[in-house]
Amino acid sequence: MTSGVDPGPPDSLSGFQIPESDSTLKVVGLLTPSRVGTAGEDGTMSDLEAMHPLLLQPMEQLGALRIIRRLATGGYGAIFLAESETKGTVALKFALEGPSENDEARVDARTKREARLLMHLAHPNVVELLGYRRWPDTHRGYLYLIMDYVEGPTLARWATTEKATPRRAAQVFASLALTLDAIHGAGVVHRDLKGSNIIVRASDGEPVLVDFGSGDHPCAPSLTEDRLPPGTPSYRSPESLRFWMGPRIPGARYRFAPTDDLYSLGLVLHEVLTGTFPYPAHLPPSALLASIESAVLQLPSVLNPRVPRVLDGIVLRLLDKHAGGRFPSGAELFGALSAALELADDTWDQPLFPPRPPHEAVTEEDESLFDGDEEGREVRQWMRWPDWPGASSASGSARTPSTEPVAPPVAPWRSWLRRRLHVLKGALKPWRGKD
Repeated sequence: MTSGVDPGPPDSLSGFQIPESDSTLKVVGLLTPSRVGTAGEDGTMSDLEAMHPLLLQPMEQLGALRIIRRLATGGYGAIFLAESETKGTVALKFALEGPSENDEARVDARTKREARLLMHLAHPNVVELLGYRRWPDTHRGYLYLIMDYVEGPTLARWATTEKATPRRAAQVFASLALTLDAIHGAGVVHRDLKGSNIIVRASDGEPVLVDFGSGDHPCAPSLTEDRLPPGTPSYRSPESLRFWMGPRIPGARYRFAPTDDLYSLGLVLHEVLTGTFPYPAHLPPSALLASIESAVLQLPSVLNPRVPRVLDGIVLRLLDKHAGGRFPSGAELFGALSAALELADDTWDQPLFPPRPPHEAVTEEDESLFDGDEEGREVRQWMRWPDWPGASSASGSARTPSTEPVAPPVAPWRSWLRRRLHVLKGALKPWRGKD
């Protein structure tokens, strides 16, 4: 399971080994003529801002890599599809801040930590790290990771656009359960499980975990003194919220456990089966915790009659308000899902949702319009049309992220980039954490 690679000291990347078989990945810092000279001689970040990763264009060369298009943009990083002369199609994950001071340094350090974490993992359902570089300056440029490109839709898109059945959903989550059991056995916790961080691989239909930017492992350094790491607030476990709302003890930090990841996975399973989120979105931690503590969750089979009742108990156990009531490990969850699949009849092959009406166009959001609100974007991915079977059953419950109408972001990317670089550095909500 582990790679046996020493993660190296916190302030270096000495633990990396670029594959010797791919000489092109060992070449760093080669700039196209149109870009040479834009950065300052001393490599200062003020000069490098003019060459921010979000300015990269299709067909642009980064040494032996050629940019094809931008795939996704997040609060801390951006993903590009690129082509390598020997590796074929790869994915590049850029840190959106360089190794300067204050908040920007934490973004860079977090990307280093993600790379070290991936070096610990060698699993067919975890994205593979191929190497790393800096751009455009080889010493002080923006760090980016070179990873295997996993072709396929995110789990959120798969669930809302494909004809997912209860059987396929159970199979996908059984694979995810085994994957979590493996990474937890290696001492790794993901800490940001959600539908957009799981890709359903097109070649074999297997789920692949991606984006370990919030992940942790025993050798990872602490980047800040904040009590909670970055992540998607609505997917936090109740116990982490209780810790956040509890007495402030100097030096006290929340210890994430496998049951935190399993709770998040339960939320995603609930979304896949019902098309709804069990709690309101965009709540401050105190209100979110109060909503969780007071809620009496409706059975998934009530929200969507096409859900087999045996899955009700699995979902409710994953979403237990206390860690001790959940499955203690991914292996236990796998056993429960496998037992359910063994008893499955033909009704498990009926699509969970009817086909989307022809007038309901399915389009992906333009990454150039991303306004920095990752949680809002996650919410929009699960939105369904209002007249699917079971919607009337759910109408009596509180408005959820899946049913709450959310306007798409309209801020141009240039405005957002300017705000990121000059105005809103480090302005994330404090309760979301920074480590």
